[in-house]
Amino acid sequence: MSPTTPHRPLPFITRVRIENYKSIAHCDVALGRFTVLLGLNAAGKSNFLDALRFVRDALMHGPAEAVASRGGWNEVLRRVPEPATSCTVGVEFQLPSAADGAVPWRGWYEITLAPVAVSGTVRDAGPGVRILREFCEMRRPGIQGQPETESFLMRDRAGEGRRHRVLELSRMDDDEPFARLHATLMEMFFYSPDLSVLREPRPSTPVFAGLGEDGGALGPALAALGEQERERISQYLGAIVPGVVEVGPTDPSADYVAARMSFATDGESEPHVFRAESMSEGTIRAIGLLTALFQPDARDGWIPLIAVEEPELALHPLAAGALYDALTEASESVQVLATTQSAELFDRKEADLSAIRVVAAEHGVTVIGEVDPVSRSIVADGLATTAELLRSDQLRPVVDPPARLDEQPGGEEE
Repeated sequence: MSPTTPHRPLPFITRVRIENYKSIAHCDVALGRFTVLLGLNAAGKSNFLDALRFVRDALMHGPAEAVASRGGWNEVLRRVPEPATSCTVGVEFQLPSAADGAVPWRGWYEITLAPVAVSGTVRDAGPGVRILREFCEMRRPGIQGQPETESFLMRDRAGEGRRHRVLELSRMDDDEPFARLHATLMEMFFYSPDLSVLREPRPSTPVFAGLGEDGGALGPALAALGEQERERISQYLGAIVPGVVEVGPTDPSADYVAARMSFATDGESEPHVFRAESMSEGTIRAIGLLTALFQPDARDGWIPLIAVEEPELALHPLAAGALYDALTEASESVQVLATTQSAELFDRKEADLSAIRVVAAEHGVTVIGEVDPVSRSIVADGLATTAELLRSDQLRPVVDPPARLDEQPGGEEE
């Protein structure tokens, strides 16, 4: 993406529909700039995020590799209450146009994949994977109010004679606006930090390649931050870890760079400096999370969506307020999608319950939806907090029934 690219409209992904992916039999979920998937352990929150990552990985590496990296079809397809034979992931999105000031595209992209049953004549996506269906439609207002539409629909048919190992969208490098959609989907950022990687010094290079999804290059990422972003991270960490004065990189001119923080206690004239390897787990995780949220690529519009799991991990519950504020502020520049099993994030007057999507497991199947009206009323009336409802397993999702084929995007038969 060029530096002249208009800032992306937020949110990038406005709706996600999933069928038969891992524990999710069906879900149709609206997303905002900031959305939190809230549920107990093993409810299926991570599976929702992974379905989005699956789309990105299938575009980046091919469907076969995306399936193989997850352990094969037995780990991808829903298995209860009965085994599924295919899975579908679809996303509704809004996308900036190539020209400055042009109306954004709005559209739908969806893929349906299945294990290979018969080889030879089917559209084979590589070892063990069939692309049953791939659909994309994009619309925007055109001249004199007539809508401008771009679309394609690929089906599993015999004798097509195509290169079958990649998705059609991955082949449209020079075909706008599909090339722009492909590039944007591949820039989604799924933050899954590794504690040892967060602490690891990385070589200092003239050109910063970006923070790794595992937290790699945290030191160089801090060095690449603007002064304002680094100050905001320091302020948030000071609210999470009392006594923190400043956060930044070790000497950027050195061969290797790591995270560093200054810490002072009452009565001390000079703060103590701690490198990444000396920080507690909660502190280094908090620095990594804040850096991921405020990294330059997110601030400048290169990253359309950041997904984070359990942002409160290894932190005291009192840090929830600062985390909520950080996630909310970051969502002014990039779409933020988070999972949590701790409702403390929303136990505050200014918290918006409309940002919650409740995730629950019913007979081994994940269901996802907005907070039910009864729970909203209970919280609004002060009869119970969101956390209390979650701990007593009384927070229930509002779930719409699956749409019929003719009601789904691109569902009309030829």
